[in-house]
Amino acid sequence: MISSRISKLTAAAAVAGTLFFLSGCGGSGQNDTPDAPASDGGDETAKVYFTAGEQFNPVETEVPGGVSGPLEATKALLAGPSKAAGAKADADIDTAIPKGVQVENLEIDDSGKAVVRLSDEFLGNIPADPAKRTKAEDEAVNARVGQVTYTLTSLSQVDSAKVVSGGVSVEGPQDRADYAQPAQEPKVPKVRGGTGAARSGSTLDLQQKLADIGYLPPSGVDGVAGYQTQQAVMAFQAWEGLSRDGVAGPATNAALKTAKRPRPQAKSPNRFLEVYLEKGVLLLVKDGRTKRAIHVSGGKPGYDTPTGRYRIFRKELQSWSYPYSVWLPYASYFNNGIAFHEYADIPPYPASHGCVRVPTPEAKRVYSFAVMNRVVVVRP
Repeated sequence: MISSRISKLTAAAAVAGTLFFLSGCGGSGQNDTPDAPASDGGDETAKVYFTAGEQFNPVETEVPGGVSGPLEATKALLAGPSKAAGAKADADIDTAIPKGVQVENLEIDDSGKAVVRLSDEFLGNIPADPAKRTKAEDEAVNARVGQVTYTLTSLSQVDSAKVVSGGVSVEGPQDRADYAQPAQEPKVPKVRGGTGAARSGSTLDLQQKLADIGYLPPSGVDGVAGYQTQQAVMAFQAWEGLSRDGVAGPATNAALKTAKRPRPQAKSPNRFLEVYLEKGVLLLVKDGRTKRAIHVSGGKPGYDTPTGRYRIFRKELQSWSYPYSVWLPYASYFNNGIAFHEYADIPPYPASHGCVRVPTPEAKRVYSFAVMNRVVVVRP
């Protein structure tokens, strides 16, 4: 490991050193085999930061000591989790960085600030100016920059990192402190069920039918059409193979006449949570019987929620997502950084970063049911 700061390091300068994911290196306009600064000795361990659900998932990777280390760590990150030494199965680890991103140049000044120039795939169609981004775009950029920042600052030569994509400076966090959890936690969301609309006899009848077969709690039978009822209808529609629109139309009402409480596939233990990703339904099971069926949303393409059998190992009323810089209320983790957590709106399709999103009216109930060490079964 070198003790002095690196004044300048380019992608081409490291080619003559130990080759590590060299295919991730972009063209720099220089000869392919120039002289490279000599390494000062053995390898160094870098933590290459991928994602799992809403959290970082660092993978330890050996890189050359000295000036080559930061560049090789960046290339390992851009190569993706499937090629990272020591990474878990692809289903358990993801990356927010798009495929095809290449390193064009990497410079580190005497103060430890790295400027890494990446190809334009890094931002893609997302504006470099934060003021012009949507919330989802802003979260995506935070995660991508965070992966680069955390990876580079895991090495002794780097204290902060600035990312340039396609020649455009990416405005966003630059060091780990920018990702720190805010000192004050927000209040956990309150249950929102009705909309304040007038009570309706037809709505009351619909709600009672849904409650009788496990899609609504007794408290949800109030005759007021609202978000909780809409989500219950969507859970029912999903389980019955109907189009999920949250509206109890002729097909939904016809199905309700003969529908029965959903049956879980798993037979043990006595209490567990069973997720059906394609349907978008979570079952809370006690003594082999579904106590509640809840509409949920799993991981979108590229962030697929891993299937399998897990256990709840961590719970937080307010959990901070470091990659995406957002609060996750009522979070119950069951697989690395993947958790059940509250989300304001649950669409009828997979939309998360790998977690299982739970609608606000049901989040506290799921959080209470998902006690520590409780089994979670995730099915396709």
